[in-house]
Amino acid sequence: MSTTAVCLPSSAAQLLESILMALAIITCGQGVHGKPINSMVGPYIAYVERFYNCDPENRTLPWRWYLRGSHFNPFKPKEFQRLTGNITLTNATFDDSCSMKIILDLRSNNQWKENAFVFNFRKNACRVFKENNPTLYEVVYKKRESNGACILKPGVYELNNASVDWTFPNVPILPYGRYRLRSMTGKADDLYSCWAADCRAVPKSD
Repeated sequence: MSTTAVCLPSSAAQLLESILMALAIITCGQGVHGKPINSMVGPYIAYVERFYNCDPENRTLPWRWYLRGSHFNPFKPKEFQRLTGNITLTNATFDDSCSMKIILDLRSNNQWKENAFVFNFRKNACRVFKENNPTLYEVVYKKRESNGACILKPGVYELNNASVDWTFPNVPILPYGRYRLRSMTGKADDLYSCWAADCRAVPKSD
C-alpha cells in the first residue's frame, strides 16, 4: 500500500497547503505507486461511528478516551453529533511540548488503504489540536484552560450529550468515504495516547 506522509508545520496556511497537496497525490495517483483511489472529493460532513483506544500490545497507555456518539441521521445531515463519556489524562500534562501523529486509513475497493494520510507534528500538539478541531476542544477542554494557555493538566474531562460540529477549518475538502483514524500523542520516546475512531466523510449539502 502506498503512503502519503507529510511533516506538518503549525501554520494553518501551510497545513492546508500540505493537506491539499496530499489529496492531489492520492486522488490523481501522481507520484505514488499503486492504483489511485476512485473517490469523489469535496466539501464534506464528518461523523464518527465508533471510538476506541489503540494501545500497543501488552501495554495500557495513560491517556484514554471513552466516548460514544449519537447515530448520524442522513435525513438530517446538518444535525450535530452528540457525545457522551470522558477523556482521561493521567500522569502527564498535554501542552505544546508534546508531539502528535495522526494516521488516516481509507477504505477503498473493499480493503483498507493503510496510511493514506500520515501527519506528523513534532511539537505544538496542544495548539494543533485546538486550531484544527476547535469544537471538540471547546466542549472538552475550554473550561480547564490555564489563563487561556493551551495547557491541559491531568484529569477526567467529561461530556454529557455534548453537541460537536466535526468541522476542521484547515481541511475544507476530503475524499468521501470510510476512514479509520489513529491519533498518537507523546513526548520524546514516551507515548501517552493512541486514540482511534471509525468515521465517515459524506458530501456536504447546501
